[in-house]
Amino acid sequence: MRVANFIATFNKIEESHIGYCGNEIEEIAHSLRQDFSDVPFVDSFIIALDDEEEMISVVGFDIDLDSKSAEIWGPFIHSSNEHLLYELWEKLMKILPANVTIIHLFPNRKNKNVINLANQLSFEKKSSQTILFCNKNNFVKRSERVRVELSQEDINCFMALHDKAFPNTYYSGRDIIERLSEVNKVFISKDRELKGYVYVETQPEFEDASIEFIAVDKAYQGQGIGLQLLEDVLEWLFEFSTIEVISLCVDSNNSGAIALYKKAGFTQQYQLEFYSRQID
Repeated sequence: MRVANFIATFNKIEESHIGYCGNEIEEIAHSLRQDFSDVPFVDSFIIALDDEEEMISVVGFDIDLDSKSAEIWGPFIHSSNEHLLYELWEKLMKILPANVTIIHLFPNRKNKNVINLANQLSFEKKSSQTILFCNKNNFVKRSERVRVELSQEDINCFMALHDKAFPNTYYSGRDIIERLSEVNKVFISKDRELKGYVYVETQPEFEDASIEFIAVDKAYQGQGIGLQLLEDVLEWLFEFSTIEVISLCVDSNNSGAIALYKKAGFTQQYQLEFYSRQID
């Protein structure tokens, strides 16, 4: 797919990188085909071509009709055509569904084109995020602890801990339980009581995995449980032959979490800025 190839090429470069998009052609193509369900890809992207029918820019949106929000993919544009940036944005806004009330941008800190666009269009900066990654070849589990998967008897305690730790997040404890499968797992730390958990989602066929949530009950913090849980989940993920690298996103101000991830073997990859704007 030409669009997936174009996005992958630009998203490998920090100066044009967008956090919502991957940088592998097959992964991006799969997302465009399968994940753009509320508004299909063909109705949510603006593509600019030059006189020779060569692609020079791509910008689109991924709609969530339930939250009435849109995540903007791009704009991805050749430096020689940056003068088209605002024209492309105006065209994109014309095809945005009328019931969308908020739009989000997630550019790399070095992506000055999109950051300047966000400032010019009165987006509000909500947070700074750090992307970290861990490579299979560099991972060493230091604990001999046997990982423990969430069981039926611990579901209620898990949901209570998750909803307390993340009261306003995208998945509730119940949502996570409904998403559990052979490739989506919750691992826990427990003696008589549940001390902590980590939730991970994987797409082994696309060499993709995401550590979505990790939390330790306040009564048990400072005992190294978070590190043990991270090592448990990394050990499981790297058992998939197709998964070589794990990445995750954490608030850049959360120095404790970043230190924990680095202790588990993660390395900083990107610094991203998250912007939002309400639509009148």
